[in-house]
Amino acid sequence: MKSTLAILFLALAVHGQTNPSTFVKGTLDIKYNTRTQPGPGIADRYTMNVNVCDSAVFRGTIDYTPVIMGSLYGVNQNASLNYQLECDVVNPRNPSETKNVGRLYGTVPIDPSGVYKYGAGTLKVSVNAMGMAQGFETKFTGTAAGKPLIKSSPSIGTQISRLVNGKTVNLAVKKYDKMVFTDHKFGGGPVQRYPECIVNGSMIYDYERSVWYFKDVQMSYVTNGVPRVDRLTGNIRWIESQNEYQFDVRLNEPPPGEASVFAGAQDESSFFQTDDTLSALVGTMKYKDTKSGERTATSQVIINLTGNKLSQVQTMNLAKLILISSIVPINSD
Repeated sequence: MKSTLAILFLALAVHGQTNPSTFVKGTLDIKYNTRTQPGPGIADRYTMNVNVCDSAVFRGTIDYTPVIMGSLYGVNQNASLNYQLECDVVNPRNPSETKNVGRLYGTVPIDPSGVYKYGAGTLKVSVNAMGMAQGFETKFTGTAAGKPLIKSSPSIGTQISRLVNGKTVNLAVKKYDKMVFTDHKFGGGPVQRYPECIVNGSMIYDYERSVWYFKDVQMSYVTNGVPRVDRLTGNIRWIESQNEYQFDVRLNEPPPGEASVFAGAQDESSFFQTDDTLSALVGTMKYKDTKSGERTATSQVIINLTGNKLSQVQTMNLAKLILISSIVPINSD
């Protein structure tokens, strides 16, 4: 009996190593300082403490400095993001134990047309050499084009497509804003198994339905010498009554099969159906807000996201896309 139990525990241990749980959990405290004390040099501050897969922890601050226009013309203050995040690794044998190995830091300029110019900035991941682990540096590059910072107004008219039960469902979006990623490269790390990742495509925010969609988004990277491409679909939906985002971000939804020929027509509500059999990042980001007049002054955010059939690399890539590169548009109102 003892030998049988030993074999069982060994099998469970091996299973845990080859199929580790994947998640993004932690807190994000936001102070919208520019709403309560606007002026030159004032920045909104995002204070982050986020654990990805009990593998790496990002903790520290991201400051967003908005554009300030001159009284007649020209720019008195350019917009920018400044990252000062410590990068810790988690002891796999004792998840409560962490060790600082480096930083994710630097500045990203944002031009008045709303383009985040990562290639012109200094944002990078810098990891120190420790023990048997080699040190390395890896930079963020490319661009992410958001809404214009001057005389901004939503774009009008586009269409989002999604497969539901093997059927293509089209959704007309009347007014929207977007983040368009063009060869936007995330820095790798902070653990060496997390590679650099290049993102192309659009995240589109639908004002009418309060939803972020993914349109033609692809994430390209190399693991173990093998090039990989993940296609993103699904949505991140804001639920006003619960003051939370609900995630259904899917990777590599399968194409329609033969059975889809006999499936019934799908209506708009089916666009938001979840499917636990698919690879996806699911869960919530819950907000507790304080107000200054009609606007939010501070937010305390609880992040509780789970990777359903996702690898640790895929989960890390999604964490960097949503919480590092899209921190401002995801949390604007």
